Amino acid sequence: MEIRFPFEGVEVAYSRNVVKPSFPILSRPFLEIGEREFYLDVRNVAQYTSANGEEVHIIPYEGADVSSIQLFLTGSVFGSILHQRCLLPFHGSSFEYKGKGIVICGTAGAGKSSVTASFCQNGGRFINDDITPIKVSDSGMTIVPIKSRIKLWDDALLKLKIENENFEKIRPTLNKFYLPLQDTSTIEQQLNHVFILSIHNKDGFVVNELCGMAKHNALRNQIYRKMYLEGMPEAEKSYFKQLFQIAKTIRVTQITRPSICNINDVMDCIKKEIDR
Repeated sequence: MEIRFPFEGVEVAYSRNVVKPSFPILSRPFLEIGEREFYLDVRNVAQYTSANGEEVHIIPYEGADVSSIQLFLTGSVFGSILHQRCLLPFHGSSFEYKGKGIVICGTAGAGKSSVTASFCQNGGRFINDDITPIKVSDSGMTIVPIKSRIKLWDDALLKLKIENENFEKIRPTLNKFYLPLQDTSTIEQQLNHVFILSIHNKDGFVVNELCGMAKHNALRNQIYRKMYLEGMPEAEKSYFKQLFQIAKTIRVTQITRPSICNINDVMDCIKKEIDR
């Protein structure tokens, strides 16, 4: 089975034997996590282990399809690698627009990927989908590009007027597809603005730029697979410091949008905040 991993420097291999964490700090059904070790059992797909931010082993279940194995590898398992490296991952999509690095976070269904695709149709350059690692250093904060593709449901493709030319499904049983993109950034981009999307059943947009501890706490809530940190106290300490540095430097804006609205209206609302 051919598989792809979003990050260089990580050895990925199929295995026959499961090696669970020796001393897990977090232990739940199908999930065990230590500071440098990780185990995940996805029923009817595969068992995965990762260690030290540099190796992943996959034990597929009989009959599992490659697409499903790939999906969890580049999602939950990739998240474990980033946490082991203390490379802060936001649960959001990212792009460059007018020279600025933008991250779109939010709850499932808020429109992270759709808004990113809309920007990429209108002058933006795609960086990452769903997971965006942030490198924090003395010289600043940068978005780290990974090997990813935008994933869109079939109704989102229709709204964006994108014709589905036999796009690859993310899993055989889901009408969600990988969107081919031509203009993709491959270099680190300075982080300038994080937007946090949510939905309400009202008319109009509610825009709120955050400051102080509200900004720090909102950013913390956007960490990808934050629950993993219950088994990784050292990583959590590192992120606490990183988030304070980010919060001091970049803008964070919450936008609550109507549940039924044109995705380009969401893009236009975000554009106004970027330019402000």
